Amino acid sequence: MSDPIQIAEWSFAPETGVLRNGAASTRLEHRAAALLELLVRERGRLVTHEEILEKVWEGRTVSPNSVAVVISDIRRALGDDPKNPKFVETLPKRGYRLIAAPAVASEDLVPVEQARSVPLLAFAALPLIAVLVFAMGRFYNAQAPELETLSVQVSAAVNETGDTQYDALTASVTELLSVELARHETLKVSTRSNATVIISGKLILWDGHPSMSIHAQSAASGEIIWSGMASGPETLLPRQVRREITEFAELAASSENES
Repeated sequence: MSDPIQIAEWSFAPETGVLRNGAASTRLEHRAAALLELLVRERGRLVTHEEILEKVWEGRTVSPNSVAVVISDIRRALGDDPKNPKFVETLPKRGYRLIAAPAVASEDLVPVEQARSVPLLAFAALPLIAVLVFAMGRFYNAQAPELETLSVQVSAAVNETGDTQYDALTASVTELLSVELARHETLKVSTRSNATVIISGKLILWDGHPSMSIHAQSAASGEIIWSGMASGPETLLPRQVRREITEFAELAASSENES
């Protein structure tokens, strides 16, 4: 296994998709991990949409907003702000660039003697600078428009295997659907009264092991607008559900942009 890559204060393991910052850690979805690895390899250079689709999606045709959704997942994991990025910079209609430097090495630190030579006036100005930075951040956050979100309600998954031993797994998948939907900033898990879309799941037996079919239904018309399948086996269901919900989020974001 290769050594982790430093992205500022974060340590990134491309093979597992795990990001660590001290005691905090998070695991990226496989496409997000592949895209972050690409940006790291090209650190400081513009990576175009065409390059991303070729190397991360292997040239497959995807919705226009697919890359933006995965970039959003990366930013959320890093705690980055697209309006004032520290890690991933957007170059409109061109692509993205990783702007975060590697962690500062010990030999790059300022010697104590040199640090002591800094005029005291500079230290006296630090509180004023901090106040100005905080005020500017508050101003820009107040001016930033909120992202369009789709209200989604999760209906309890149904065990259609005919075997009650899978009841607990069915309940767990219902919770998993809510968790995965909440990961996407373009989706908002809501109540049925104000939801636009209802997500439901059915646990079935497929080739002798449990699988989950997932459907998105219009709350207004009852029409099925999307469906996905987490084919199992049981140990792979969490990863497969995440993949399917990411696909749904990409489709929903693309539809919002076209409307």
